[in-house]
Amino acid sequence: MKKKLILIFSSLFIILSMLMVSCQPAAEPVEEPAVEEVVDEPVVEEPVVEEPVVEEPVVEEPAVPPTTINILFETVADTDFVLEYVAEFEAATGHKVNTEIVSYLNMKEKLTPDLASPEGAGAYDVIVIDKQWVGEFVSADWLWPLDDFIARDNFDYSVYIPAMVDLVGKVNDVTYMLPFYNYSSGLLYRTDVFEDDDFKAAYKEEFGKDLVVPTTIPEYVEVAKNLTKDYDGDGEIDLYGAIGQYSRNPVQFEYAITLFGLGGWYYDENWNAAVNSDIGVQAAEYLLDLYHNAMPEAATGYGFSEQREFMAQGKAAMMLTYSWMKATLDDPEVSNVAGMVDFAVSPGGHGAQGGWGWAIPKSAPNPEAAWQFLAWVESPDIATRRGLLGGAPVRYDVFEDPEVLAKFPQNEVMKLVIEGAKPIPIIASSAQVPDKVGLYVSEMLAGEKTPQEAMDALADVLNEIVIGDPLTGR
Repeated sequence: MKKKLILIFSSLFIILSMLMVSCQPAAEPVEEPAVEEVVDEPVVEEPVVEEPVVEEPVVEEPAVPPTTINILFETVADTDFVLEYVAEFEAATGHKVNTEIVSYLNMKEKLTPDLASPEGAGAYDVIVIDKQWVGEFVSADWLWPLDDFIARDNFDYSVYIPAMVDLVGKVNDVTYMLPFYNYSSGLLYRTDVFEDDDFKAAYKEEFGKDLVVPTTIPEYVEVAKNLTKDYDGDGEIDLYGAIGQYSRNPVQFEYAITLFGLGGWYYDENWNAAVNSDIGVQAAEYLLDLYHNAMPEAATGYGFSEQREFMAQGKAAMMLTYSWMKATLDDPEVSNVAGMVDFAVSPGGHGAQGGWGWAIPKSAPNPEAAWQFLAWVESPDIATRRGLLGGAPVRYDVFEDPEVLAKFPQNEVMKLVIEGAKPIPIIASSAQVPDKVGLYVSEMLAGEKTPQEAMDALADVLNEIVIGDPLTGR
């Protein structure tokens, strides 16, 4: 019994203990001891000692080894102006420049077989090209394109007058030449005739109108005829109104100036011959009228040398001619009209564009040295110095140079002449165009054909030569 009581009391004690524990408030959490934040000491970085950069030495392109550069020139004043400074190029580069200078008539026959030589096997490193050979030489693939040279050496091509670039610079946007000099046409007239008060008064009394420098083709023809007369009554003509170069070859130049001044051209936009249009025939009729009524009969035997001499003797009042002609007529040693001539834009505003360009043939043995010469001779300094000698400029910077303008004030007009002049067709058969024009105009002047017949025959030939031409697409 006693054991039972003890067991009962023990059980009650355990139960009460458990109840007391469960009724006690929850124990407060024991805070962990605070851990002090460790503040990093600032890290003092050691200064970075950079290794010196050792630049690789710039390896320059080796200079072009000194060599002999052979150049074919024409016998013109602009050639002489280049030769004045060639020794400077030789001293600066070590190259030797060997020049061959020939007349225009012999030039193409020397060039053609040489240009047909294999690449690098020709005789000439640099050549100069007349406008009417451009299409032929490009079509035959005889010329080095210059665009890579120009880009590599940052040569400034923008200084050239665009009309000259179109003529003796680029073909189908590829640069084959640097323009060299111009011989674009304008009107040369006697100031002692057109600006003399007594002469002007007599002219107005006779013809009922003022004597002025003509600005259109009809005016040019009219004034030329009116000025042609026997002034001293001895039965001989003392003054001709005009003098032209009407021989077989250069008469094409006279026709072109007249055609362009009337607003015409050789072809229409589709490469159909336009010389037998109303304008083309009218141009031929004006030439015939001038020949019979304002020029000496001997003019059909005149080239530019005879034309210049006739004017220099004071026998003519006007002539349509090349831009460089004024300088020769202003030389008192060879001209009776020195200081009495001036130059104007061709009547009608559009003369015949003429010019030469520098080129490197694919047959050139030394094309790199040739390019060095071209970049030098067409540098601003040398181009300007040539202009100061009387060269016929093709670059805006030379035309606008104050020193050049002070010496040659007519350059202001010459720039306008070039900008407004019209070109020969740039086709593979370009050279045939002036040749055939000269042929049929000469037949007309000789009375063998009427103006219409001559122009119809010319149109037939001009249509034939563009068929299959790689530069016309016909």
